[in-house]
Amino acid sequence: MIKKIIHRAKYILPDPYTFLKNGAIEITEDGRIASIAPWRELSGPAGNGAVDWGAAIIMPGLVNAHVHMELTSLHNCLPQFHSFTDWLSQLIAKRQAWNLEHFRSSIREGIAQSLAAGTTTVGDVSSSGISRDLTSDSPLRKVIFEESIAFSPDLAVEKIADINRTLDNSKSGDLYEPGVSPHAPYTVSGDLYRGLAELARRRRLPLATHTAETEEEIQFLRNGTGEFRNFLNAMGLIPPGWKAPGLDPIPYLHSLGVLGTNCLLIHCNYLDRDSIKLVAGSHSSIVYCPRSHAFFRHRRHPIRDLLDAGINVALGTDSLASNKTLSMLDELRFLYKERKDLKSEEIMQAATLNGAKALGFGNRLGTLKSGNLADMTILEVPPDMGISNAPDRILEGAGECIGTIVGGRISWQKSDQPPVGNGLCPAKLNAKPD
Repeated sequence: MIKKIIHRAKYILPDPYTFLKNGAIEITEDGRIASIAPWRELSGPAGNGAVDWGAAIIMPGLVNAHVHMELTSLHNCLPQFHSFTDWLSQLIAKRQAWNLEHFRSSIREGIAQSLAAGTTTVGDVSSSGISRDLTSDSPLRKVIFEESIAFSPDLAVEKIADINRTLDNSKSGDLYEPGVSPHAPYTVSGDLYRGLAELARRRRLPLATHTAETEEEIQFLRNGTGEFRNFLNAMGLIPPGWKAPGLDPIPYLHSLGVLGTNCLLIHCNYLDRDSIKLVAGSHSSIVYCPRSHAFFRHRRHPIRDLLDAGINVALGTDSLASNKTLSMLDELRFLYKERKDLKSEEIMQAATLNGAKALGFGNRLGTLKSGNLADMTILEVPPDMGISNAPDRILEGAGECIGTIVGGRISWQKSDQPPVGNGLCPAKLNAKPD
């Protein structure tokens, strides 16, 4: 007989539009959801362990679609800057002073913070090459995007070969998938973009790139002037004879063959209607980082227009070099407070199903249903909280993370909860239903 574990709670939230009161989820040994039903229907089979989370909500695991784990230690280190490139210059200087242990410590802390906040899956951008090795044994599902930077087209062949070698030595695992990340249009040549886009399609990998992040980036691509020109000149990175493409970021990436179903466009703070149409037509995803967006004081993000255009919009925290925490709950609640034009269900879906889709997990993650991977976030809620308007109550602040389950295993549990035991079945075994 296949051993199964049952998790029960006052509420089950299979997706943002569906609630089940006093429900339970049955999970198989291989970490998939077998069934979801009222507790009384699943409490009978002998030999099945039962975990009672009490006054809590079991919901799909939160997905942080864009984060830089290796920058976690830069929290509060870059509070003052007079421009985006000034902030970027300070970040580069801080990183250059680090040794390998700085990076390792930063990544470990990022993993710990993420799990404690209920995040089950991350899209982590790694420029150091350390994230892949450190996170391979962590109980966190992740896509590690190998970052590539080279503005000179002469370096494109070498950089593509480097990424190919890295990927050849990287084997997908139960909780790890590889990806590629040409950094941004102001640090990556057209040749390198084309090569990495082709590589990603051939290997069937997701591709993430920062784009349309600042108005200065748009100015640089249109006519080659402004603070990015000065920044690159100061670093000696403008190739001889370089000419601006004369295009906005999205049309530029489209001309290079970057857009597509496997493409994650990070930030997209400044998009016109034509760019939105190109993104929608290409079926690319966009990852919006609300609190990082506010940190840089960008103008209002076009997320409402993106959703209305049918674009898959996911959410991310970005790094702690431009954010306060790596908590997706904090991100959701901030967005709920700031954007009254968004429905609570849309916000929650952006951090679950949309994030899973953007990272290439399709219908395997993001909702709780039979056959899906059992990635779940457990939120403790007030005992008197009713089922009415539960998504709004969560986003207003009701609900503290008390457990994080990845692949059917408890990856993190609040310290004042009952002991975890073997990691499969903690807490109140075979508890009686209400």
